[in-house]
Amino acid sequence: MIMTYFKSILSFLILSVLFISCSSDDSSDSSDEISPVVGIWSLTELNINIAQDPNEDGTASTNMVDELPCITGVININASGTWTATITVVNITPVTGDFYVVRCSETISYSGNYIFTNNQLNLNDSSFSAFSLNGTTLTENLGDNLPGVLNYKYDRQ
Repeated sequence: MIMTYFKSILSFLILSVLFISCSSDDSSDSSDEISPVVGIWSLTELNINIAQDPNEDGTASTNMVDELPCITGVININASGTWTATITVVNITPVTGDFYVVRCSETISYSGNYIFTNNQLNLNDSSFSAFSLNGTTLTENLGDNLPGVLNYKYDRQ
């Protein structure tokens, strides 16, 4: 009798543990995890390490978007895990000393799938480095000195 009672209690406890362990642990929806980056992002800065004046207005800047209105870029990040981008290619050519020619080239379209974790956006495309999200700004840090680019910054629209 005691053994039957003990087996019933033990069976109840085992079933209870199994039921509890099979419940969902997901406390957040995946759309909540990616929602900070979903949307349209426009290029607001293309920064270089030495100020240049390619528009020859007498005011040099390290942000080439301020200097050349032909520099544009838009990244559209979808909740489905896909993205598209249209970005102007910028050519930077050394002239002499700290002077460089900065010119707009072609506009290229890109697309693919992305991963967003820990405020880091990876577009899974070798044309891009990882982006960091800070508030409403996505920054792609390249860290290159001229004729390279320090970073690209995109603001949420």
